[in-house]
Amino acid sequence: MIRQSLDRQWRFQPASTAHSWWKKTESTMVDLPHDFSIIQKRDPHSPSGASNGFFPGGVAVYEKKLYVPSDWKDKKILLEFEGIYMNATVHFNNQIVAQHPYGYTSFHCDLTPYLLYDRDNVIRVTVNNSALPNTRWYSGSGIYRHVWLLIGEEVHITPWGVYATTPQVSPDTSTVFVRTEVENIQASTAAVTVRSTLLTSCGSIAASAETKLEVPPHSKAEASQRLVVSPANLWSVENPYLYTLKSEIMKGDIVIDSTETSIGIRSISFDRVNGFSLNGIPMKLKGGCVHHDCGLLGAASYDRAEERKVELLKANGFNAVRCAHNPPSPAFLDACDRLGLLVIDEAFDCWRESKNPNDYGKYFEDWWKKDLASMVLRDRNHPSMILWSTGNEIVERDG
Repeated sequence: MIRQSLDRQWRFQPASTAHSWWKKTESTMVDLPHDFSIIQKRDPHSPSGASNGFFPGGVAVYEKKLYVPSDWKDKKILLEFEGIYMNATVHFNNQIVAQHPYGYTSFHCDLTPYLLYDRDNVIRVTVNNSALPNTRWYSGSGIYRHVWLLIGEEVHITPWGVYATTPQVSPDTSTVFVRTEVENIQASTAAVTVRSTLLTSCGSIAASAETKLEVPPHSKAEASQRLVVSPANLWSVENPYLYTLKSEIMKGDIVIDSTETSIGIRSISFDRVNGFSLNGIPMKLKGGCVHHDCGLLGAASYDRAEERKVELLKANGFNAVRCAHNPPSPAFLDACDRLGLLVIDEAFDCWRESKNPNDYGKYFEDWWKKDLASMVLRDRNHPSMILWSTGNEIVERDG
């Protein structure tokens, strides 16, 4: 699917609530990522207290006009939100298209049924971070990560639908196993070719494969392919070499959809004798736990700020980092891939047993499967990823 940034020019307005600390409620134009907590006046009586920096949080609305041309008919149109803190409700042309309570997982909204062609359409996002305390650290508030518009043809690769693993790893010969999920929104079966091409950092072809695939109407199908790379440049902490996996859907000789995924060829293993090994070489993990915020910039996930964070960790001798206590931004993981920092990706700070009155414990029962799926599907291709954490200091583990 074609990805277009929707970060620019959102109309932002704090909402009036019974516990509003805002002196003004006029709307302003903002660009995303945007954290509205960091611009608030601190309140010593804020229920969040010192752990959240005495910021009051609250409710706010983001609104943006989106012009929909007539040539989007018969296409699938999605929104992708990388992260909204928290309790987000997304309206499109006054229709609710998504409700998402967790502030740290990415999610998609299908706009297709509600498109009005050849005119402006309206996206409205209500963010509710008024129920405090809900974290044990500074959370920020608002649409604090990137937003993307996804445009897909009638047959397209699904978002997060490319999955690459490296079952055989050697500098002489390595194997990259690729699974590609294809969706068909037509009323008839689609016969297509899935082509996967692995490109080196210089853009030359390292391996390629084509597979015929029939996708039933209004359904999905998956193509499996094995790419042999010889010789192979292995990803490591010292040599974070990245390949580009180009995935294409073809009808005849015409490419109708494509996407690119950065991957690394590497092996990881754990055993009781050697502990952790990367590419067959035992190594000790030296690192720490890092929260998602960028210091004085607040929670807003600016790409350069995320990259700088990784640079500082590497400069101080870290080779690993644990994301405390939630999935990080894609920009942070991209930087870990490029710079060579191993990652433990963490899902939650709690399960059913809460640590704060309004934390994720209120939503765990209904949302844990969706949020875990979001974390794993979004982040599984990052070569820096070595461990998944299902939770931090979970109370139920002793019960």
